[in-house]
Amino acid sequence: MNMTEGFSLIDNEESLSKLCNQLGNAAWLAVDTEFERVSTYYPELCLVQISNGITHAVIDPLAIKNMEPLYDLLYQQSIIKVLHSAHQDLELLFNIKGSIPTPLFDTQIAAPLFGYAQGIGYGNLVKEVLEIELDKGHARTDWKKRPLSKDQLRYAVDDAVYLGKIYDVFKEKINKVENLHDFNAQINKLAKPETYQPDPATMWKKIFAAKRLKGKQQIIVKQLAAWREITARERNRPRKWILADHAMIEMAKGSFENKSEFLKIDKVSEKLVSRHGDALLKIIRDSQ
Repeated sequence: MNMTEGFSLIDNEESLSKLCNQLGNAAWLAVDTEFERVSTYYPELCLVQISNGITHAVIDPLAIKNMEPLYDLLYQQSIIKVLHSAHQDLELLFNIKGSIPTPLFDTQIAAPLFGYAQGIGYGNLVKEVLEIELDKGHARTDWKKRPLSKDQLRYAVDDAVYLGKIYDVFKEKINKVENLHDFNAQINKLAKPETYQPDPATMWKKIFAAKRLKGKQQIIVKQLAAWREITARERNRPRKWILADHAMIEMAKGSFENKSEFLKIDKVSEKLVSRHGDALLKIIRDSQ
């Protein structure tokens, strides 16, 4: 355990166990993560920052083989997990553990209850609630790179520290809010596994141009988008690395006698055609 200007860097199993034992009786934990998702479908966890308002820590999952003490801590029902715009953080945990740690409190969802903008970003919320301007100098950090500097670690842990301070403000006010129906509904949605397991059959809706298609063309795009989603998950690659949106639109609009004709589509490579051409051609023919 390395102490760095008021917070601990946890980079070994012994330190992690000690930290989790120390925080086991916390009423709440502010939680933030740093991850990379450049070349993968699933986000890769690079850092976890936690704070109970007194103890602040940055945990390095790339240096620790057994992260179970942390997961056991986060999944304690007696501890409220405080996050901001929690979907991606929770998606990470869902992919690792297969369930969502509850109970939850999302400061972005709560913010409108107290007069702040719907969907307010974290930096703006910190500025408006705490009157603190966050340093954005490390926003583009490669969080997989090691070693991380003290400034980078400080930048990361500050998100959890200030998140806890915002929660302190909000929790004093929330009991005075008369109607929490929408807030509770959104929190409950975050806790549902299906939130993080989108149906492949619905993925075509994320393709803007697909909504303009009609009839058989739209049917083809729906099937191609579902195939792409399943393939991206299986290969753990970004969707557009498997097949670009524009390529699906062109495949739906065009007429193809054989898979080599896919090469006429901009940025469709020979590698893609060799690997997936037969499957794509079958989808198109079966959809007509």
